[in-house]
Amino acid sequence: MLGNTAVPHQSALSQQQLHQQHQAALAERELAKRRARKPTDKMIPDGVDEIVPNVALYKELRDMERRYDATILRKRLDVQDAVNRNVKVCFLA
Repeated sequence: MLGNTAVPHQSALSQQQLHQQHQAALAERELAKRRARKPTDKMIPDGVDEIVPNVALYKELRDMERRYDATILRKRLDVQDAVNRNVKVCFLA
């Protein structure tokens, strides 16, 4: 009889532990989605230019990347507009 009473208690604990693990996994997934959506924009303070030699190159690269991203986004929207636009065809008889 002792074996039968201990099993439901253990299964209740394991169910509770499984639920907690599931909730933790969902929370971790949600945090990963938020991190993926937010781009990391590393802003370098103004006084660092004298200390680190390649700060100007990094800033130039970051600006160029912003321009490329804007261009790609604009082109992607142009393609979506072209695909979604209804084209009317007139047949001359």
